[in-house]
Amino acid sequence: MNTKKRLPYILVSIAIFLLTTISCMIALRHEPKYSITPLNSQWDMSINDVHLTNVSLSHFHKYYDQKTKKHDHLIMKHRLPSGNIPNPVILFRSKYSTLKVYLDGEPIYDFGMDYYQKDKFLGKMIHVITLPTDYSGKELTFEMYMTEDNGYGNFEAPMFGSHPDITGILVQDNIIIIATGLFMFIFGLTFLCIGLIFISYVAEIKSLVLGSLFCINLSAWLLTYYNILSLFVYTELETEIEYFTMYLVVPYCFVILYYIGNFKGNRLYTGIMLVCCGVPFIQYALHYIFNIHMRLTLIVYQISGLVGFGVLLVYALMIIRKKIVVPENTRIQMTGLFTFAIGQLVHLVIYLLEQLHIPTYQPFNKFSISLACLMFAVCQLSTYLVYITASYAKKQENASLSHLAYADGLTNLPNRSKADKLMAELNEATDDYCILSIDLNGLKIVNDKYGHPSGDKYIKDFAKVLNNTFGEEEFCARIGGDEFIVIIRDAGNKDINTLIGRMNSALNVMNALYTEYKRSVSVGFAFKHEAPDGSSHNVYLLADQRMYENKRRMHNELGISPRL
Repeated sequence: MNTKKRLPYILVSIAIFLLTTISCMIALRHEPKYSITPLNSQWDMSINDVHLTNVSLSHFHKYYDQKTKKHDHLIMKHRLPSGNIPNPVILFRSKYSTLKVYLDGEPIYDFGMDYYQKDKFLGKMIHVITLPTDYSGKELTFEMYMTEDNGYGNFEAPMFGSHPDITGILVQDNIIIIATGLFMFIFGLTFLCIGLIFISYVAEIKSLVLGSLFCINLSAWLLTYYNILSLFVYTELETEIEYFTMYLVVPYCFVILYYIGNFKGNRLYTGIMLVCCGVPFIQYALHYIFNIHMRLTLIVYQISGLVGFGVLLVYALMIIRKKIVVPENTRIQMTGLFTFAIGQLVHLVIYLLEQLHIPTYQPFNKFSISLACLMFAVCQLSTYLVYITASYAKKQENASLSHLAYADGLTNLPNRSKADKLMAELNEATDDYCILSIDLNGLKIVNDKYGHPSGDKYIKDFAKVLNNTFGEEEFCARIGGDEFIVIIRDAGNKDINTLIGRMNSALNVMNALYTEYKRSVSVGFAFKHEAPDGSSHNVYLLADQRMYENKRRMHNELGISPRL
């Protein structure tokens, strides 16, 4: 499939995503009614025995040149602005710490102390802290105990405002993350169900099923990485889910490429894949069995990611440049995987810059990682569309070939091959059935006197009468030049003579309308119970014998020499 043929599927996929994003933007758009104040500056802080004043949280590393460590005790104080905002709240994102909040010395919020005391993993959380209505000018205090080393390199400034405005702006600032996460989850789940239906008998669908699972995994990782999942489903395990799904990213990419590139015989690729796939399971074991938290082994993932994505890019380029031959339908999926790998490497670079306190532009960060995920999802969707279209075209082609093999070219009725196939099936039947042998009268005379086009019209006219008489319930076929067969499966509930009379009446009406030549048929029928062994062949022979007896009698009555 060339680029021009692939382009419509990619455009349709992009249009579906844009529709999802625009719908989310319209549904979740929010205009704040009251002012929202970032509480970034003028904080007084103490870290164990170190006291800091007038601290700007976004530049915390300039005031405190050490890294925070596990069990560090942090206290932060700030004077709230004056005002009278309804439903006042503070929005704060904690990182690997407990959080206890006081207002003028009175506790108003408590989180995570039980986790800290049991040395359980405590990750990042977004807290919406409700304030009393008489907050104006009071002293706000945050007290935290660190549960991990280097939890806070810099702080995100707490936001102060009305509850609807705070949550509305939080959603609006993360709209691309929400839209991407929801799109990938819905798409992944939908096409996973579709793929599982076909996976047992279509080998090529395996990479698409894995891709759908990967989309669901990326959706969970993206929403938890930015702590958006708790807006929909509150869980204190959000960061644990983030690391769990993040550590699966490299294995997913390797396994998908394994099926796309058909690397079963490539020992080098298989060896690298097995190593990279084994790393996260070791990290899970350390976390859940030995209580070595997943964040502590992040460096292992980063090294694995650099190696893994580097290898993926090399092999992906070889496939895209056709040095490794793959089916055309999977080339779009390969392009998506290639783009995602680049996006992940960019994201890793941005993460490392942030750890070095080098400023990055947050909207770009969100856009780049969302774009990487979306390109994979869009290419995955495009591959599905290509596959579905190709499968439909193949099905239509097979149906057409089947029709040609089993249909009579002149009447479009089933032919002798189809009739023979059904006759063989009838040998297994237990119910009584009836076979009608029908022969057109005078076809040779019509051909000789009026020409073969008239003879063909005679045959086609009778085929219509046959269909109208017996309908779709019964099997009607043309098995020779002027020979037809009808098989009635539920013969016990049908009056065969009435049906034959209806057929002859239809021919008489046609004769009255078109008087060029006379149309008539000879018919004989027999039931399964009339044949000694009940075989369909013997039933047909008996019906055919009776048809010729009727034809001979008809010709004798008309004084015509029968052509038998």
